[in-house]
Amino acid sequence: MVGREMNSLQQVLALIFKRKGKGVLSEKEFVFSASIDYRWFTPKDAQLLLDLGLKNKLLEKANGFIKPTFDYKKIDVPLDFRPSKDVLSQPSAVDQDKPLFPRMLDEIARHSGMKRRDVVARINHAQERTGVDIEVAALVVAMDLGMEIDNLISEVREEIISR
Repeated sequence: MVGREMNSLQQVLALIFKRKGKGVLSEKEFVFSASIDYRWFTPKDAQLLLDLGLKNKLLEKANGFIKPTFDYKKIDVPLDFRPSKDVLSQPSAVDQDKPLFPRMLDEIARHSGMKRRDVVARINHAQERTGVDIEVAALVVAMDLGMEIDNLISEVREEIISR
């Protein structure tokens, strides 16, 4: 994750710790804050936020507690800040090492709440129907599900050209 997306994730994480007035939270306290206290996310999405913070090494878990790996007190967060659900759909830095199609599958499944196998079935059906590359069929399915696909189009183009 780079640039604006990382900044948004950092802002969300920083704000949770700032508002709680603590540098360390239990996992339950973190999820509860992001979902129930602030009503930003569902409990499932709040757990995903926590997982994303851990994957991107912005948070670390020790002895059952979560703490930021960055100085959250120095992160500027606007007073009217309300996180967008888009922060949950950004690929993590770890995911960037994964091949494109599996990353697309993960993003579509995460966004839609569908099981991976159901996403694969929809993508296969779209590919059979249209006769396009599998990644293009995944873009079609993602778009049908209301996902923002602009960030994937150039990656798909590069993947297909490189073959």
